Amino acid sequence: MIKRSIQKVMFLVVLLLVGTSGIARAETQLKELGLHSFYGPELKSSNAFRQMIKETLPNLKIGFTKAGAAHLFDDFVAQAGTSNVTAVEVNPGEKLQWMIFRKGETVKVVKDVVWAGKVPFSAFLVQVDQAGTRYVFVVPTRCGNVSLAFTGPVPVAVAPVENVPPFCMVTVTPVNVQPGGYVTIDASKSSDQDGAIALVSMQVVDGKNQVVMDKKIAQPPYVQQITIADPGNYAVRVSVIDDKGRESVSPGCAETVVTVAPAMVTATALFGNFVADIGYMYQADPAHYLLMRLGYDYYFTDNFSLLGMVGGAPVLDGIDDTDSLMVDLTAHLHHQRMSYGAGVGFWRSSMDERADFIVNVAYRFYGEPDAFNIAAFVEGRAAFDQFDELADYGRIGAGLRFEF
Repeated sequence: MIKRSIQKVMFLVVLLLVGTSGIARAETQLKELGLHSFYGPELKSSNAFRQMIKETLPNLKIGFTKAGAAHLFDDFVAQAGTSNVTAVEVNPGEKLQWMIFRKGETVKVVKDVVWAGKVPFSAFLVQVDQAGTRYVFVVPTRCGNVSLAFTGPVPVAVAPVENVPPFCMVTVTPVNVQPGGYVTIDASKSSDQDGAIALVSMQVVDGKNQVVMDKKIAQPPYVQQITIADPGNYAVRVSVIDDKGRESVSPGCAETVVTVAPAMVTATALFGNFVADIGYMYQADPAHYLLMRLGYDYYFTDNFSLLGMVGGAPVLDGIDDTDSLMVDLTAHLHHQRMSYGAGVGFWRSSMDERADFIVNVAYRFYGEPDAFNIAAFVEGRAAFDQFDELADYGRIGAGLRFEF
């Protein structure tokens, strides 16, 4: 009984040793190059590598045949003779499917090779594409042992996607100003459909092509406001650049000319504008009025004007007043699109006559000061002798102001 048990144990040990030996033989651990070189001299250049291929063609063909790769031989030789040879390093642990070497005068092939050296070795790399498969060969410079390192499908070439230039949309307002007037360059509506805007370049040059302003804006909203002191014609040039370096070519970036005219010849400074108001006014006592006025806004400078108006205020509803007439004179301070006014007025109805104090604020949302424009205004007014009764007799209104 004991003897049979010992025999079983010995049999298992033998099976284990045989299995381990089989696994060990599955991969060849290559720790040193040059013991069985396919080619004697070290390959110090790609030209030396090509010369080796020429000198060893018969033996090389034998090696490919023994490796079961005879169908790759001609393509390998053809590729090795071109400039498609690169220098690489093979790191420890990397595997080779097979390696051709010579033992004496006999050409041999070993399969499933693992580089087990302590440091990488230098090699030349050659790629062969055949029937949709890519074969990657490495040839150590130390020994010339041609080896197949990798087999896989040929990568599918992906056509590069063309970078679309950014869309440029620029508005310059106003294009006619007095010296010192504000000009706004607005590229905020520009965009890039396949990326992002990286930079907006804004440049203003005078009639002599001298740069007056050169601004690079890297963050939205891409708006720049400038003032120009001297009369003349100024070219505003804007370009938009995307995150891949492509510059805008859209017509929205076409050059814009800004004319700075002397103050003495500016239409608003000489003549001012005719003005018409239409709106609504409310008095708490109560009364509801339709506000209608006509007048003239005389500009002393771009920023200061005197507005005189006459008009009527028909009663829409209410019992505390009747249809009224008014004559107003207000001074206005203009800043960009805002206007701030204060002045006096005369208000007359069949029930009362008043001398009013007037304040108003307006915002110009359409047009420019020297052309037809429209503003929204809010106005408050009260009689000088009724300041203590503002809650009852103060009037507040709003409407639209048209300047011609």
